[in-house]
Amino acid sequence: MEFIGIVGTYIQLLTFVFSIIFLYKYNHTNLRWLPLYLGFAAFVELYCFYFFKTNNVWLYNLVIFVQLNFYLLIYNQYFDGAKRKFIWFLQGYFNFCYIGSFAFGLNDFVKEPSSYGYVAGGIVMIIMLIMCFNQMLKVSSLNGILRNLFFWLSFSLLVYYATSLPLYSITNWAGVLGDFKIVIIRIFFFSVLFTQLLLIFGFVCSKKKYTY
Repeated sequence: MEFIGIVGTYIQLLTFVFSIIFLYKYNHTNLRWLPLYLGFAAFVELYCFYFFKTNNVWLYNLVIFVQLNFYLLIYNQYFDGAKRKFIWFLQGYFNFCYIGSFAFGLNDFVKEPSSYGYVAGGIVMIIMLIMCFNQMLKVSSLNGILRNLFFWLSFSLLVYYATSLPLYSITNWAGVLGDFKIVIIRIFFFSVLFTQLLLIFGFVCSKKKYTY
């Protein structure tokens, strides 16, 4: 488990470093704010891994809240008209579910992962990402899509939310014991690892002229 913790922490730091190195490729787009979130996430992972290993659930709950709102705000800029209004609605729905899950006592912000809020946010993200892929297919060639950082970010997020959503739907983590808990941790680890590797690949292989 120590190995999983080290790799899971430093792969996010590595992704942040790559986002800075290749910032020139997407600094002209709405994705220019991406290093801010990636740096924030990497800092939290490093801080929790070395200095705050216990009683840190509330901090990860905060990360989830920032993460979902950050990506929804960024992606909102790629839509207009009715679609943009729909994304605003989805973001409002997520925030209502997230805050409501704590306000109504469904989750304990300090002691429990925000399972209800995360499931709502994961569903919202998957819907939005499908909309993005549909839009990309209408306006770009296949080569343009595969050289576009926006595609690789969207693909990595789709992989992450599609694989982690079932795990976050578990509302009673204290009751998850033994080998099953180990399996869940490993699935989540490989989800994070594959997601970060996809994004790193996108930073390296994307072309500035295809990124919007």
